[in-house]
Amino acid sequence: MELTVQNVYGLLLRSKLLPPEEARAMYARWQDEARDGAGSLVRFAAWMVANRYVTEYQASLLARGHADGFFLGEYKVLERIGKGRMAGVYKAQHRLGQTVAIKVLPPSKARDPMLLARFQREARLALRLKHANVVRAFQLGQADDIQYLVMEHLEGTTLEEVLAARKQLPPAEAVRVVYQALAGLEHIHAQGLVHRDLKPANLMLVPPPGDGGTLGCTVKILDMGLGRALFEEGGAAPDSGLTTEGVLLGTPDYMSPEQARDPRAADIRSDVYSLGCVLYHALTGQPPFPDVNIISQMIRHATEAPRPLKEFNPAVPDGLQQIVGWMMAKDPAGRYPTPARAAGALEVYLAAEKAPPSSPEQDPGMRSYLTWLEGESAHDEPAPSDSGPVLTPPTPPPPTGKSKSKPALPAARADKPPKGERRARHKKKRPPPVVQGGAAPEGSGEGFDVELVAVPPLPAGRAGGLTRRDFVMFFAGVGSGLAAYAVGAGLAALLGRTRSKEQD
Repeated sequence: MELTVQNVYGLLLRSKLLPPEEARAMYARWQDEARDGAGSLVRFAAWMVANRYVTEYQASLLARGHADGFFLGEYKVLERIGKGRMAGVYKAQHRLGQTVAIKVLPPSKARDPMLLARFQREARLALRLKHANVVRAFQLGQADDIQYLVMEHLEGTTLEEVLAARKQLPPAEAVRVVYQALAGLEHIHAQGLVHRDLKPANLMLVPPPGDGGTLGCTVKILDMGLGRALFEEGGAAPDSGLTTEGVLLGTPDYMSPEQARDPRAADIRSDVYSLGCVLYHALTGQPPFPDVNIISQMIRHATEAPRPLKEFNPAVPDGLQQIVGWMMAKDPAGRYPTPARAAGALEVYLAAEKAPPSSPEQDPGMRSYLTWLEGESAHDEPAPSDSGPVLTPPTPPPPTGKSKSKPALPAARADKPPKGERRARHKKKRPPPVVQGGAAPEGSGEGFDVELVAVPPLPAGRAGGLTRRDFVMFFAGVGSGLAAYAVGAGLAALLGRTRSKEQD
């Protein structure tokens, strides 16, 4: 049955998108202005959108006969802003007027107890991140059987889009973008988390760059692991080997060698490597190891040195080349141990800051909403699922009284390699400790990733997965073992006969 204007008007009343009085006044205005064309549903829907009674997304749903699903708790859904891989991301408005982004866990995935538990666990960890250079998560909510995460809505442009248009950035702009990303990453590190997919597409510049380039933009780190499997219809479930050996987690253009071997071996230094690759791309106009073959690309990350920056951009200072080299060291021990150390080294190349990054707390329009959130936080959060534990980072040991506080981003000499690299030079016989199950070496200050696993990682020299040589060596070992067993059994039998003769 084909819907009429009267049908859609009735659906609008049921949807509660407009107060009844406003809806009736709108319909009377439509009949007065449309006159002979008042019966055209297409014109009616377009007229409502043009006069901002409803959004285009809302009008399309009404025209298809939907009167429900326009609200999630206190939020009115305005538009769908994520398609394809990021299915289930919507622009919405709180009843107090604050515009937000909402990630909705598809009901088909929410029925999986393990996936639901993982969604709630990772969402709670995202709620702990409160930094001007990290996209803010505000609330974990539930409306009927729908789980959702309310996040900061950003009007900006990704670094990927900027590089696609401009190819490469001047050193001052490229350094500033990565410096802010390192500042956000240091906050992530302080919470005991690892991002594992830092790339230009996950760095948003807010507001969008204008005529002055990116110098007036704030960098926001996006996608803290919630968008990959949780919001893909038909995506991998958490028990399907998402972080097992041989499964890539990340983007090969910017992935560290140890993460390519085993994603469970990635720690904060892997994220530093990825931002080193991002800085290389911003300065040169291409990733450090462009390759259409993923296996070849991962091998190049582990074995090759990238082409010098000056071959692409003569304006790059020699000291900046050294910093990029240390960020992209093959051995994690040779990199800056924390994002703060890398950011401190970049400080000397920063241009004058036009305006410091701002956080949502500094926006006057956010105050009433944040106050409402504080009152809701005690009772609005869904209960944990019984299907799995809710993991939280370990509690750091209490201070001893001898330690002194350090600035968040300490300065570092650009001509002096990190301590980890100097240690590796003088003590080559002492390999770096192997991180297993996401845990960090004692005393390193590293946390763990949001996905803890107990299977040990591959040895440091492996490129990931079993090779033909592995099978040859395995069967050679089996053959040698059988031969040794046969020789041993023969000798035992011979000795047994000799002893029996001596006894006789």
